[in-house]
Amino acid sequence: MNCVNKKILWLADNELENAPGGAQRSDKILIDKGKLLGFNILKLNWQTLKDPKRVFDFDIVISSNLARINHFYPGVVDELSTHPFHVRLEHDANGYLSQEEMVKLFGNCKKTFFLSDYHLKFFKETFGDIFKNTEIVADPIDVSKFYNYNNEREDKILYSGYMHKGKGSDLFFEYALKNPDKQFAVSGWSSDHIYMILCQNVPNIEFLGQTKYEDMPKIYNKYDRMFYNPLVKEPFCRSVAEAVLCGTKILANEQSHKQIGCLSEIAKFGMEEFKRQCNEASSIFWNKI
Repeated sequence: MNCVNKKILWLADNELENAPGGAQRSDKILIDKGKLLGFNILKLNWQTLKDPKRVFDFDIVISSNLARINHFYPGVVDELSTHPFHVRLEHDANGYLSQEEMVKLFGNCKKTFFLSDYHLKFFKETFGDIFKNTEIVADPIDVSKFYNYNNEREDKILYSGYMHKGKGSDLFFEYALKNPDKQFAVSGWSSDHIYMILCQNVPNIEFLGQTKYEDMPKIYNKYDRMFYNPLVKEPFCRSVAEAVLCGTKILANEQSHKQIGCLSEIAKFGMEEFKRQCNEASSIFWNKI
C-alpha cells in the first residue's frame, strides 16, 4: 500500500520517555523512519487514546504493545479487528490477551510482523495457526554505533537492562553470590527495592546505575561477557542483540539460549546477515507495509 497521504495511527501502551524498554525504543525508531519517509503518523498511548473508536479516523492503524490500552479500553481489540487496514507489530509473548481476543486481533491483519522465526514459532505453538500475512523483521539497531571496538575488555560479567524475575534477575544475583571470586557489573535499574539493595551491597558487583542508551556501546565493549538467563520467552531481545553486535559473549544456560530470538537468528543466518537485517529493519518494515 502507498502510505503517502495516508493518515497512520501508531497505537502502543507507552512512550520511550516514561518506559525506556526495547519495544518502546524500536517503536520510536520505526516511527521516526516513517516520518523521515514523509508519512503522516500520530502516536497514541493508553493515556491519549481516550476513545477506541478513534482508530477509524485513520487509514492505517499499526498496533504494538496493548496491555494497558486493552485494560483501560476493553473494546479496542474489537475495533482493530474490524478496521480495514490494521497492521500488527508484535513485540512480546502477549500473555495479556485471551485466545478469543488473539483470534480477533490477528484474524483480520493486513500484515503481522514478528521479530524472529522463533517468535512466530512459539506463537503458533501457544495460540495455534491463526496468523496470516506474517513477516519477520528484526528490531532496528544502528550497527554504526553498536559494533565491536576490538579493544581489551575487563574480566567482569555484565548484567544490563531492567531487573525483574522474568528477565532472570534472581538467577543473576544467585550466580554472583555463589561466585565471590568472579567480578560483575550491573548497568540497569528496577522497581524492585531488593534488587537495588543487592546491586549496591554485594561486594563483587560494580553498580553502574541506569546508563544512557547512547553510552551502551561503550558498556558492551568494556566487558567480556553478559549474563542473561530469562525465565520468559524472548522474541528477539534488543539488549542481547546489541551486546552480541558489540562482541560481548552471552552467558546463558542451554534452555535460556534456546529461547532468545536474536541468538536463533544469528545461528541461522550468520553474523553479517544479522547485522544487515538489524541495520535495514526500519526500511524493510515500511517497504513491507
